[in-house]
Amino acid sequence: MAIRCYIPTTLTALRSRLTDVRAVAPDQAGRGLRGEEAESAEFDALCIAAALAADAALEPAGKTDTALTGFGPRVVVAYDAPDASPREPLTEGFELLALAEVEMDAVASFHLDEVEIWDEAVSLARESGATAAEDHLGDSDLLWYDATELDQLLCERG
Repeated sequence: MAIRCYIPTTLTALRSRLTDVRAVAPDQAGRGLRGEEAESAEFDALCIAAALAADAALEPAGKTDTALTGFGPRVVVAYDAPDASPREPLTEGFELLALAEVEMDAVASFHLDEVEIWDEAVSLARESGATAAEDHLGDSDLLWYDATELDQLLCERG
């Protein structure tokens, strides 16, 4: 049995092999939910991963004026991890899974920022700091891409 989890990362990191990553998943009780409650738990896990991805994508904001160029946008990878994946509590109802390697054939989808939204967040990070940029990203939805669209996505996003 696989555990649907959400890997917070960046487009730059996605271009290389994803190894030694952490992923957000509903805890055991959340994985036992059905219907709308299950969908809600999955969506919340995706949102937590999106916030963690924003942290990672915007981390270099204070280092140099050009640090963010080419680094983002944030990406969340929906992934079916092995049930035996090591895990630890994250927050009530959710846990972090430790993934040594991400098998691309177990990826369900990718979720990432629109180019315009990411560019606005980069500008905000430079002008007002990472917190303002993270707030801006938190107010936007991520675009959904099927796992089969990865090569096309990477070509389009240069």
